[in-house]
Amino acid sequence: MEKKTWLKLIFTAIFISAVATGIYLQWRPVADDSGPLAGWGTGKLKASEKAYYKNRIENIIENWQNTRRNAERDRKTGRFKDSYTTYLVIDTAENAIWIEDKGKIQQENHTELPAKMKSMLYYSTPQGNTELPGRTRLRIRGYNTQQHTPGQFYLVGTGRGVGNINFHFSDSGRGSGYSSGPFVLQPYDSSAREPENSYGSLIVTDAEYQKYRDSIPPSDPNQLDGQNAKTQDQSVLDRNKANWLKVEKLLYGRIEKEVVKAGLEIRNVKVEPGPDYSAAHAEVGARSSGVLRGMFGGHFSGDLYLKIDCLGGDIWYAKTAPDPRWPKMVRRNQPELEFLICASGDIPASQRTELLEKGRKIQQIFTSAELSKWKATLPNGATAEFIGICEHPSAGKQWWGPDGSPIEHAPYSNTETYVQSPEDRKMFEIAWRIKLPESLGGGTRHTGLEGARGSYHGQLRDRYGSRIIDNLNAGAYTFDKSRKKTTLNVALKVGEGDFQRVEFKNISLVPGQDPGFKIEMEN
Repeated sequence: MEKKTWLKLIFTAIFISAVATGIYLQWRPVADDSGPLAGWGTGKLKASEKAYYKNRIENIIENWQNTRRNAERDRKTGRFKDSYTTYLVIDTAENAIWIEDKGKIQQENHTELPAKMKSMLYYSTPQGNTELPGRTRLRIRGYNTQQHTPGQFYLVGTGRGVGNINFHFSDSGRGSGYSSGPFVLQPYDSSAREPENSYGSLIVTDAEYQKYRDSIPPSDPNQLDGQNAKTQDQSVLDRNKANWLKVEKLLYGRIEKEVVKAGLEIRNVKVEPGPDYSAAHAEVGARSSGVLRGMFGGHFSGDLYLKIDCLGGDIWYAKTAPDPRWPKMVRRNQPELEFLICASGDIPASQRTELLEKGRKIQQIFTSAELSKWKATLPNGATAEFIGICEHPSAGKQWWGPDGSPIEHAPYSNTETYVQSPEDRKMFEIAWRIKLPESLGGGTRHTGLEGARGSYHGQLRDRYGSRIIDNLNAGAYTFDKSRKKTTLNVALKVGEGDFQRVEFKNISLVPGQDPGFKIEMEN
């Protein structure tokens, strides 16, 4: 064989080997030989690390701002009374931020700041900018916006290859940002003027804080609280929160690790718990991490949605699922992620198959079209489905059906107390669902609950923390305490037809008791 032919064969073999090696490197499985937080705290700030601290710090600031809603205040001036004892504490020396209330640190509202980044806190006012080194305590002074002292705080972290991460906030507004360069503190709006009778600066002086500390009664040494509380003395919601705090950071790291294993790179991620902290969801922006994937049809760029469930104890299950905002949207080459994670250690290989199947079954239940067995289909094609009832607020509490029987899975969970009920009344959350045949032009609905003295509604979120958008009718309803049952009256009209009616009679307001529940349709 001629020398030129040999050279061609050699170069062809080298080229094919190079392409094959590149394809292998692009699609090869990545060994799971390190923990989910590998790489955190060293080198360039990882995408999941940056996202975790961004979301965690923003949530703590927001939670502190929200405490103003329930603060006791002078109705005329809006000034908060001394009973309001909630502080936002930022310590740039210890690299941490937390909420303190009644002398105790709220563990669910505490986080360290990103490791090995320099943290700085600035206060910007019409008079100028000031750096606040060491520990700074902030307290909201009053409720009326027009009485707030003009000023803005900036918490800035620099280093780790990202330039800076910054958070800006006051007693009501907040925001955050990134910059690849140095942080530049802009002058405060010079047109701002301090109002007459302003509430004063949010900054708490050492003397003011010491006076507050001296006013706190000594704690009972026999009473445990926070992370030291005995598990059996905690409510279901408290236990769920404690479990969530142990796994939240690990989930951020593990999600990025699974995305990388799928041959993608992570652009952003946000993990948000559901209302009762027994489940969560994650929104992940990802894209292909190499040109060869695009060349060979494996390119992906878009958002992933994951449902996350606690399987008991410290074990959690996560799997990609349709985003409830766009349930029918599936992008080309969208990867499927599924994994288990344990906050207290590794999961034995012998248990993985069983746990994965358990997680799939839980998530399947909540994607099923049939949420309830108490359902009526009217001759006009419309359906009414009674789902359940629970004491208000429902987070961490047991739901039951119209016959008093317990429901295994809650349709949603709510932590917000809409209103304080009078002494002689009790409030329940009640959920049902109505479907009208769209093919016949939709229709009209009228519903009512017998004996309800008032109704209150808020934004509903499913167990994963996503907004419910599947025609779920739910709210909080007050009844006289002496009342033991109610009836849901439903009238449905399809197209130009007449109203047809169904009654869910004798719905139990007492769990475990059946007052004679039945479904009656109009003949």
